[in-house]
Amino acid sequence: REEKNINDARGAFNLISDNDSNILGENHSKIFCARPGSRLWEVSADGVVVKTHQFKEALAIPPIAIFRSDSTLESSQEEETEREWPPQSVNFSHLFVLARKYLFSYTTSGLYVIDPANASVLLWSNEYTNISMTAIVDDRIYLMTCDSEFHCVALTTLDSLLLRLYCREQFSECLNACFVYKSQLLNAIGTKDIVEMFEVKDLPRDEKALLRPLITLLQAGGNNRPAKLDSGIVVVHSENGRFADKRTYGCETTSSSQSPEISSDDSSEMQIQSGTDQEDLARGDTLGTASEDVLDSGNYDGEVLDIKDDGQRRADFQENVTHRVQSDLRSIYDLANSIRPGMSEKEIEEIILETDKRMRTVKDSYRDSPGLQTFIYEVTRAAELHYYNVFLENAFVQSIDSIANDYVVRHFARAFIEINAPTYARCSCGYPYPMDKTVEPKFLAVGESLIKRYADELPKECSNICDKVPYMWRVYLSIRVERRSALDDLLRQCLQTRDNVVLSFLLPALNEQQWSCVAMCLSEIQDGTCLFCAMPLARKPDYDVLIDWSGIAREIMSREGPDEATAFLIKLESMIPDIDLDRSIFQSIIFTKMLHRRGLKKSIDFSKTNQLSSEYGTICSPQIGEQLAKALEKDLRRPIDKNVFGTGAHHWGMRHKIKSLTCPGCTLSLQTPILLGDNGIAIFRCGHAYHVNCMIERKLTRCNLHQ
Repeated sequence: REEKNINDARGAFNLISDNDSNILGENHSKIFCARPGSRLWEVSADGVVVKTHQFKEALAIPPIAIFRSDSTLESSQEEETEREWPPQSVNFSHLFVLARKYLFSYTTSGLYVIDPANASVLLWSNEYTNISMTAIVDDRIYLMTCDSEFHCVALTTLDSLLLRLYCREQFSECLNACFVYKSQLLNAIGTKDIVEMFEVKDLPRDEKALLRPLITLLQAGGNNRPAKLDSGIVVVHSENGRFADKRTYGCETTSSSQSPEISSDDSSEMQIQSGTDQEDLARGDTLGTASEDVLDSGNYDGEVLDIKDDGQRRADFQENVTHRVQSDLRSIYDLANSIRPGMSEKEIEEIILETDKRMRTVKDSYRDSPGLQTFIYEVTRAAELHYYNVFLENAFVQSIDSIANDYVVRHFARAFIEINAPTYARCSCGYPYPMDKTVEPKFLAVGESLIKRYADELPKECSNICDKVPYMWRVYLSIRVERRSALDDLLRQCLQTRDNVVLSFLLPALNEQQWSCVAMCLSEIQDGTCLFCAMPLARKPDYDVLIDWSGIAREIMSREGPDEATAFLIKLESMIPDIDLDRSIFQSIIFTKMLHRRGLKKSIDFSKTNQLSSEYGTICSPQIGEQLAKALEKDLRRPIDKNVFGTGAHHWGMRHKIKSLTCPGCTLSLQTPILLGDNGIAIFRCGHAYHVNCMIERKLTRCNLHQ
């Protein structure tokens, strides 16, 4: 199945090929584009908008309720499903093809499954409102939330769920699901037996007998569905089923961090299955539509045997596939391990081409393996990352500048991106979120060499590397600023990094017009909007400080000196008035300037050495304390609290962070009066403190713990 995703700066497109006949009424491709206000554009292949689908009224349905096999429907969820739900105006994000016939999208309000053929909303759920990333494989939706939890949601039907639980002899879970989806079942099947099942107050121990009437009806409804045999013959059962006319579709999910859970409404259901059930998935207990095909047999007693036999065949088949794919990947590992330093460009190119060829062969060979898509992806991805790591570990960074083969150089860039890009959380448009913490990428020297090589002739390659690995803006932006290149095309990307080092290169080089754009971008960042696609971020940021202006000035001071840092702060105040600055930056600039005037090119950072924290203490000799208090009162022209100088073991006046309260020289407490004497203690940069008398006795001039 061919599927292409196309994004621009404002919308989310999805192209569905004509191979997906289930979703197309005509024999040509259709393009769906998400628009604001719960709308979808249906676009022809030549770019003409054919229809505008409005789903605002269609979304006036209750959200599906998440069901866990060990729990019941919460009262709040019952209220949501019973009360009238108003029309919703949502902005669909990226569109995905789900189960070859539906469209899937998600927003900060939840996730949505749309049937484009009927222009209807199949289901929506507000259980996942903090989705960070999604991916679709066949009828499965893989979700990663902002708190780094992974969930797998698979499309299925309510009758398939109940039949599957029953066939697995999970009778209590099956009965629990019936009560959670009571209204849906009564609407679909209103027979006397089913009504009486829900009216039983004290559930009997024989849950299987209680469920049998319902299972018989569901089984009869399932027989209406045609089943395609291995020979190609399609078997159509003639029995009439009540449930078949009122089929309810939904999703089934797997989560390693939660207990089993399922969700449903009158047109959908969702199951979340715990990590303990993943073994069943790996063995081929296929879910959703695959389960429906298995359940299309005759009477129930025979059906159980058929399912077990078929399940055993699938388990054997998948075990064979697992061994084969691991064997096929062995050759890729061998190729990767054959890479050695000093190889010629031709040898490197041959290994690259052969590895790419074998990897494509493996992926194509097992693309349609039922129930193994996740396993295939994981093992092939592990092989790719191993190959990329070995490739870069054996690379001579100095040789990148001298490599004449452009294909090999591009492969260096691809390997560097593939290894480091997954570190960054991303918006639905693919651009990284604002960084909370800066992490140096692996093989940084390779990235620096690539940026320097591409900076002159291929700036787009540099931008691509930086977009995937935002840390590299530090390298590329410094080159652009040094050459006085235009920065308009990089402004938004660099601002979204929130990296002090990147911004310390960018902001001093901006003109007045560009500064006005900075103010607008900061407002968008504060509102939780992606600067690249203008869509709301799934994880709305909660910053203590939007931009660390003091940190930016500190970076400028350490790199270019106190004068440049002062000039930046003056310019900043004129462009963006009333900003908050840490007083430590002014202290740092003043003392750094004093050192520079004395010829010592060293910067002082008071934000680290003068922290008011419980980790730091103050000690001072009583005699020195009196003198220091008088001097400070004279300078500041106000009284001084003498308690700030401390009352412990005395020193000649300083703030400190002591690693131990014992003297390494005598192993006694630093508070020992006879050892303190009039000399006090000596504290070294490492944090270790000695009695001065002990140092004199042992003739020490430095901390002897580091010799």
